[in-house]
Amino acid sequence: MNEKLLEAKLELAKTEMGLFPYQTVEIITTGCEKDVVILDQKTVISFYRDGLLLAPYRVRQELVRRLGNAGAALPECLYRSPTHDFVVETYVPGNRITPEYVKEHPEHAKQIGRAVGRVLSQLHMVSRQGLDLQTGFVQDVRDDMEEGIKLLKTRLSKYEMSQVIDFLNRYYEISASVQTCVVHGDFHSDNMVWDEMNGRLGVIDWSEAGIEDPALDFMYTCYYPESFRHAVFEEYGSKDSSLYDRSQLYDRIYGLYDMVETLQNNPRKPDFQKGYSRFFER
Repeated sequence: MNEKLLEAKLELAKTEMGLFPYQTVEIITTGCEKDVVILDQKTVISFYRDGLLLAPYRVRQELVRRLGNAGAALPECLYRSPTHDFVVETYVPGNRITPEYVKEHPEHAKQIGRAVGRVLSQLHMVSRQGLDLQTGFVQDVRDDMEEGIKLLKTRLSKYEMSQVIDFLNRYYEISASVQTCVVHGDFHSDNMVWDEMNGRLGVIDWSEAGIEDPALDFMYTCYYPESFRHAVFEEYGSKDSSLYDRSQLYDRIYGLYDMVETLQNNPRKPDFQKGYSRFFER
């Protein structure tokens, strides 16, 4: 977002809300849905490019409300534009919990891991009653890979394609018997932060929340140190011994997406080789 567009968007917010002083501005571009502006690390304004979809946003806010006792900092809505152009939410402080951050702070690895496991445990037990959340991840994969397989055939060998087909069939078979629950749906380092001063986890961006396999929220744990990963699953306390193995199916699926969307010339995707490594080099 360039400077002129930023000024125009902030002027829009000022017109509706009145003057609000600030010293620093941080801009975060998140996919194709919205532009996020952080003012003084206190207030977050999300400007929706095609307008806010009100009904899904209300559902996500209700989910956040139900998680209020989870012991994590969560974004709360302060203002919603009547024109659906933007929303204002509380800022969730902290450092992004990347694998590198955990490795650089081994003294906090178990504490952070336990906090992550605790929040996911409570999230996955939230009642879905009254929450009209999206579902159908498996069907989306089926639909997307109809075209995706055609594209992959232009780059992969017959042997590699047989591995892709076998993998997808195994995933469809496994997913048919999985018990679903409320999930965050995009639980990675961009959306979880650690407040060192207060020793508190923060979880942001609930736009992908849905009713899916709980393993989806553990997809990125394979990239973290073993001590962190062990703390996550120990605190989570699931009796489902296949949870971690299933989570890695999802990581490989996104490796397929990385390859396919690169072939579709999606500028937001990494190069083909990164997707290839993500899927094949396990």
